[in-house]
Amino acid sequence: MLCNNLQALTTLTAHACHELPPDRRINRAYVHSVLKPLLSSLLVGIAAASSLADALAFIARHTFRHRPGISKPRKPRSKSHKTMTQKPC
Repeated sequence: MLCNNLQALTTLTAHACHELPPDRRINRAYVHSVLKPLLSSLLVGIAAASSLADALAFIARHTFRHRPGISKPRKPRSKSHKTMTQKPC
């Protein structure tokens, strides 16, 4: 939960600081991979502001174009295995 909240805050900060166009979105999975090595130092308070600013700039460079109205729902199919309640003891 904490990591997800930090990802959301980092995404919003990077989007606001670097003034990205409204049709560009930041890749949240990439934010996770950038924050993972910095997380322990951020929580302890050791991380310098320059390393965090560099991380935000790095995150803001990895965006994708959001195109609303495009969705590809998955086809419903049956499960290949029985659930635990349907298996014999």
